[in-house]
Amino acid sequence: MPRPRLLAALCGALLCAPSLLVALDICSKNPCHNGGLCEEISQEVRGDVFPSYTCTCLKGYAGNHCETKCVEPLGLENGNIANSQIAASSVRVTFLGLQHWVPELARLNRAGMVNAWTPSSNDDNPWIQVNLLRRMWVTGVVTQGASRLASHEYLKAFKVAYSLNGHEFDFIHDVNKKHKEFVGNWNKNAVHVNLFETPVEAQYVRLYPTSCHTACTLRFELLGCELNARKADLRRGADDREQ
Repeated sequence: MPRPRLLAALCGALLCAPSLLVALDICSKNPCHNGGLCEEISQEVRGDVFPSYTCTCLKGYAGNHCETKCVEPLGLENGNIANSQIAASSVRVTFLGLQHWVPELARLNRAGMVNAWTPSSNDDNPWIQVNLLRRMWVTGVVTQGASRLASHEYLKAFKVAYSLNGHEFDFIHDVNKKHKEFVGNWNKNAVHVNLFETPVEAQYVRLYPTSCHTACTLRFELLGCELNARKADLRRGADDREQ
C-alpha cells in the first residue's frame, strides 16, 4: 500500500481536496461515538487508494458511527409483534390434548396457566423464530421461563441465529469464531438479559435451546432499534464531531 507521504504527493499533483488527506489517518480522531472502535478498511478491501473505516460498536449501540442507543423492546411483550410473525419448529401438547404451548404465547411476562412456548419432547433441534417484517438492528434478547404443574421449566443455554430472507441463517459467534452459547435462566420467572457484542442486521431471529431444565419452555423479548438512526441521534453525532 502506498505510504501517506506518497499519497500526499499524489494529492498535490491531482489537486485533491484537503478532506481526503484527513481520511488517511481518520481513526486517529476516532469518528466513532459511545466508545466505538474505529478500524481502517485496507486498500485491498476498498479497491481504491484512500482508506476508509468502520466502527465496531459497544453492546447496546448501533449505526455507522455507533450514534444510536439501541436497546428498545421490539414488540413481543406489548403485542406489536403479531402472532403471525412468530413460528417454531414444534409445539408441546399436554393435558389430554387440551393445552397447546404454541410459539405465539412466548411473550415476556405473559400470564396464565398456559403462557409460554415449549417444543415437542420429540423435537431434537427445537427453535423459535420471529419475523420482524423489515430489516432492523437487533442487539439482544431477554429470556424468561414458565411453570407447568408447579414445575420450573426454562432454558439454561441457547444459541441465536439471524437472517435477512428467512432461508439462510448465520449464528452469532463468540471470540473463538464458534457459535456463541448464551446463558439462560435459573428459575421460572426471573428475566435474564443478553446483549450481543455487536448489533446484527436482521429481519428474522431464531433462538435455539441447547440446554433446558425440565423442558425448553420460553417467554422472551428481542431488543434493538430501527435500521436508520433516529434524527436526534444523528444531530447529536454531528454536534459531537463539530466540537
